[in-house]
Amino acid sequence: MIVTDNEQVMNKEQLRILSLIFHRPDKEFAAYLRTAFWKDVELLGPGAAGAFATFLEENRGKSDEDFYYALAAEHTRLFVNAVPKVPCPPYESVWREKVAMGASTMEVLDSYRRAGLDVLGNFRDLPDHLAVELEFLYFLLSTGKTDDYESFVKQHLSQWVPEFCDKVEEHDRLGFYRVAAAALREFIAEEERQLLNLSS
Repeated sequence: MIVTDNEQVMNKEQLRILSLIFHRPDKEFAAYLRTAFWKDVELLGPGAAGAFATFLEENRGKSDEDFYYALAAEHTRLFVNAVPKVPCPPYESVWREKVAMGASTMEVLDSYRRAGLDVLGNFRDLPDHLAVELEFLYFLLSTGKTDDYESFVKQHLSQWVPEFCDKVEEHDRLGFYRVAAAALREFIAEEERQLLNLSS
């Protein structure tokens, strides 16, 4: 096991927050950022909490509607649709095989099925979307499947997320996703350090 019980609880909450951040934002999520997020973000560490607080303070003057549209527009530009190309596609196989629905997508789907997850519910996107992979890690910790958790971090997240985070930090114009990418990179790096300590 790479984490203690207390660390598992912390990791689960970090995964919950990070997954929410990288889903397509809706108005409810935008409202959450201006209310309960202040408390939740502390779980990501003081660096992330301070950076998110700065972002929210800088955008406090925006109306709720303008704040939501700015967030949604930047999410779309970074991750969904941009000209001439999407700078930061949030799909594992695009980073690892340069194609959507590649071999790593099939491996991810197999991991979901072996864990007893045969459907993605109402999610209308590819199964190797970053937000779904983060939710899957949350599920694995929640159900005590720590060996599967360790394996999925090592074989999947650590193979593409650091490069993805680099691109998000390079291309984000709003500031929110740049902070999120830094927090995600640190989370994955810490998990990799734990894996390295476990194997030595």
